[in-house]
Amino acid sequence: MTVWQQENGALPAEAKSPVQISDYALQLSKKDKAQLVAAFESQHYEMAVSYLWGKTITALKKELATVGIRLLGEMLGKLGVDEDDDVDDILTVKDTIRLAEELGIVSPTDGLRLRHTYELITHFSQMDSLESDAEDIDESEAISSLKACVKGVLGRPKIEVAKKFVDFREALEGATLVDDDPRVVMLKSSPYFFYKLTISVLMSAAKKNAGANLEHALANINVVVPAIWPSLRDTEKWQIGHTYAEAYADGKTTVVSGLKSALLKVKGFDFVPENLRSDAFVKAAEAIIKAHEGLNNFYNEASPVKNLAKLGTTIPTPALPACISALLCVVLGNSYGVAWSAEEEASQMLDRMSQERWSYYLNNVFPGDIRVMSKLTSSKPLERWIDFAEQHGFQDVELKNATLNQLIRASSEKDLGKTERMAVRLLNEYYGRTQA
Repeated sequence: MTVWQQENGALPAEAKSPVQISDYALQLSKKDKAQLVAAFESQHYEMAVSYLWGKTITALKKELATVGIRLLGEMLGKLGVDEDDDVDDILTVKDTIRLAEELGIVSPTDGLRLRHTYELITHFSQMDSLESDAEDIDESEAISSLKACVKGVLGRPKIEVAKKFVDFREALEGATLVDDDPRVVMLKSSPYFFYKLTISVLMSAAKKNAGANLEHALANINVVVPAIWPSLRDTEKWQIGHTYAEAYADGKTTVVSGLKSALLKVKGFDFVPENLRSDAFVKAAEAIIKAHEGLNNFYNEASPVKNLAKLGTTIPTPALPACISALLCVVLGNSYGVAWSAEEEASQMLDRMSQERWSYYLNNVFPGDIRVMSKLTSSKPLERWIDFAEQHGFQDVELKNATLNQLIRASSEKDLGKTERMAVRLLNEYYGRTQA
């Protein structure tokens, strides 16, 4: 099910100098290009890359915002997001790149290069004054970053995701589908990301639509959810159950009736939370991720980790995916290390998880936990994962997914290369990409 395909920006091989490369940055004004080139010519490479990055990430966030702020929040599993929220408050930089890659705005290779540029800027911005005087971004690194930003984002006058995404969403919200509709049939054989996307679209529609659009959305929930329920992971099942509980609490009888019908078809009421207590845990986990993926994360992670710990020793099941993912991000850290002020408390919370809960996470959440899986493609987090997996006895967990089973076996054997390869394979399975 191909909803759209990304197109790289035009950047011929002969464009090598900053002047030549910037000529292809169609989303930059003449003034922007002149300032960028001037910074390069003055050898102020850190200034040039920082300026360039600001323009690039702003362009990506602006394009993502066109698909709807509320829906972006749904796709990220964030609660209480509406159209009046600022996109900068909703999306971290890594969220922005990940969603841009998932939605086809940038290719996987361009996404990798953009993340590298962000890590480069983060690395130099976190240096103390003495280190900063001795080290700086060099010319080759700056030009590589310029190429990545122009080819991946700025080299296109307009990214075509918005209209195509709206067309896809309207197919789910604007008409009632039937079981043998070609779109439903295509969806059933699609990569998992499209399952996740479809559930986000439908749950968002159930919350915000009214009149005929609500009727279409609820009817399609009753067609699509039973069709893909056996293949859904618990994260998405809890999302449906949470939407039902929220609608029930708000007295939205029409929504409750439609969702109840779908849940009865799949015997899905085990995924309806008894109350919305889990919201507080999910929001606390979101705060940890925001700190972890922002600047000065080594300083900023401690406070939200402590806030999560204060909520109680037992994490509600609906909040487990968000909380375990956030805590693992802190424990695994990034390519520069871990936040020592936060890592110990995060580790203590994870140490209290039972083997049953780890089995639940590994089988039902981890194969779609893009943040954690992506960390296993970076050397330092990968090394910490190997130690963590051994400490928590992951090798003794019965696993359903064959690729995941190979990953855990490689982890227990301390085979870093194979563990990383299996993580990449899981990512490819998630996105439906062809394994290289």
